[in-house]
Amino acid sequence: MSATILQYLLPPLIIFSCLFYGSVTVLPLTIIEAVVGLMVLFWLAEMAYKGQLSFVKTAFLIPLALFLCFIIFQLIPLPASLIRIISYNTAHLYGTFVPAGISRDFFPLSIYPDATSSELLKFLTYVGIFLMIINKIETKRQFNRIINTIIALGFIIGFFGIIQKYTYSDRVYWFDPLGSTGSAFGPFANRNNFSGYINMVIPLTLGYFLTEMPLAKRLIYGFCLVIMSLGLFLSLSRAGLLIYIAVLAFILLFSTLKDSLKTKTRTFSIWSFLLISLFVFFMEAKTAWARLLTLFQRETFVVLGHGYSWLDILRIWKGFPIFGTGLGTFSSISSRYKTTPMQFLFTYAHNDYLQLLSEVGLAGFILVALFFIFYFNSVLKMWFKRHDSYVVCLVLGGVGSVLSMLVYSFLDFNLQIPANGLLFFVIMGLVYRLVYVRFNDAAPTSK
Repeated sequence: MSATILQYLLPPLIIFSCLFYGSVTVLPLTIIEAVVGLMVLFWLAEMAYKGQLSFVKTAFLIPLALFLCFIIFQLIPLPASLIRIISYNTAHLYGTFVPAGISRDFFPLSIYPDATSSELLKFLTYVGIFLMIINKIETKRQFNRIINTIIALGFIIGFFGIIQKYTYSDRVYWFDPLGSTGSAFGPFANRNNFSGYINMVIPLTLGYFLTEMPLAKRLIYGFCLVIMSLGLFLSLSRAGLLIYIAVLAFILLFSTLKDSLKTKTRTFSIWSFLLISLFVFFMEAKTAWARLLTLFQRETFVVLGHGYSWLDILRIWKGFPIFGTGLGTFSSISSRYKTTPMQFLFTYAHNDYLQLLSEVGLAGFILVALFFIFYFNSVLKMWFKRHDSYVVCLVLGGVGSVLSMLVYSFLDFNLQIPANGLLFFVIMGLVYRLVYVRFNDAAPTSK
């Protein structure tokens, strides 16, 4: 029953999260968290009712669980004497800013517990949907329903972004106030958020495009790829353009490592799509090239035009090296460590890795790194063993989608956007489940 609920509620949830401005406001994010929370509770209740508390057992769940425990630990009030020992600067902040008359005996490691609690709830939402996917998706029909929803949504927002660019570009939707945003593209208020989203959809679409299907259907998916690529190029996101080409090169390279992908038809398909994409790119070559040239001009490498120095983020981390300042607290601490006038109040660091390091310290960062190391080790080892064309092609495209966001996270904060974060974990779950599922066997296996 929970599998049925998942396959019917997840597609509209993905659509909703994207079309409502990427769910960056409180209401859509709260709705997503509530829906996913109810889905997970129903799943757990169903297992308890059946007396079968069974989960997929895999190595990457250990660091994931430890990371969740670590964030909860950041929220637990600890004796002030202990905080002075394990995080002296945290104790110093409390001693400096806590008003007189308020007890100073117990404090959490997070300098802003409310922000950490909000980020923890959002992260639990992602983890909940990820765990449901790797445990409950079983059939090719279920995979197709979710994947085709993602592809159709990518086509719609790509096409919408193209119309938006040539009709109005100072707002997200036509009914929004004039000038409400200066860099909108598609349903996102910032073109970089759009490029991060579409850069996850395109590789997955390419993977599906390479599966066995009639020519007429292949042409439809090819057209979707071209529209999404055109939308990405017209967004003029510098990092998005570079990552797009890099991911296509990754897919082409890995396709040569599998015998089932070495056929002339599939190689021709990949090269054709690459050539079409480059053609579309050169349609806007002059403007796009001008954008790329400004990437390192008038800025140092650590600023990258986003205003907050990467070196200053490292200074935050050096002040809170082991346990960090608390998940989601970057905006609360960043102004205290800025060193240039151009650094105003920043909610995000434009580098998810450095922001994460400053917020959770070395202890939390290592756990996240182990999660991804174990995840990719598990997926890629099994991918090389698989021969099912459907699985091989889709997993290759899905891995490209995941990698595109991981690379993008060096240059922006796309994972902080709820729609992007949700899609990222959905694709991660689909990729893992796909690489182990046996459609013709009795049950899927994993390790």
